[in-house]
Amino acid sequence: MEKLNIDLSNVRDVHEEPASISVIAGITNLKTIINIRDFSLEVLLDILVETNKRGVHMSRLIEGIRLNNNNDYIENILRNACKTISEKLNSKCIIRASFSYPLNYSDQFLDVNVEVNNYNDTIKYTFKKIGITACPCSKELTNIGHMQRAVLTVELESNEILDFNEVAKKIDECFSASPLEYLKRIDEAELVIKSQENPKFVEDVVRECLKKFPNANKITVNAFESIHSHDAYAEWSKNNRI
Repeated sequence: MEKLNIDLSNVRDVHEEPASISVIAGITNLKTIINIRDFSLEVLLDILVETNKRGVHMSRLIEGIRLNNNNDYIENILRNACKTISEKLNSKCIIRASFSYPLNYSDQFLDVNVEVNNYNDTIKYTFKKIGITACPCSKELTNIGHMQRAVLTVELESNEILDFNEVAKKIDECFSASPLEYLKRIDEAELVIKSQENPKFVEDVVRECLKKFPNANKITVNAFESIHSHDAYAEWSKNNRI
């Protein structure tokens, strides 16, 4: 197929037509590779801007990411992309990134959401990690706490870039124990014993997490019960009300 030869100077740019109502628009679910300091990371992006024009130039949003894909902290890459997009479109910009971050101290991952914008320095983070809980109640009755896999989610804001490995370590310390993929039989036995020596309700996990992240906006824990068909759940938020 031959490349189209169109003189764009003679074509009306409908994107630039004024609109009577300002909206927030852009792209979501953009899957791309971002080169951060240590490796390349598969990231899912939402890039949004305010506009009082008829349409957003979507290619300029993607261009902002490509121009700033430069082996830095991911927060800096997103901030610089926000700045680039904002300057090109003369608009406020928000970028949200979602990814699974491989930890350097285990074979597990930390699920991360990062949100940045071009009008303040605050970075919004959501961290999610799997852990193990052992039930204190059955432990008290039988000396065996039934175990379950639990998911802890913590939402917080920071003006500083956070160390994902340090965040994950703090989250690990909130559980009875932390999972690993590669375990020989002795390793499995040691992990089970560790969880039994540190039984926790989901409520305990939330409270422990708040001690480690006192500035958190919200903390939730969901445990997938092993002896029930329902799940156990606890949460804390700044208003902490139903």
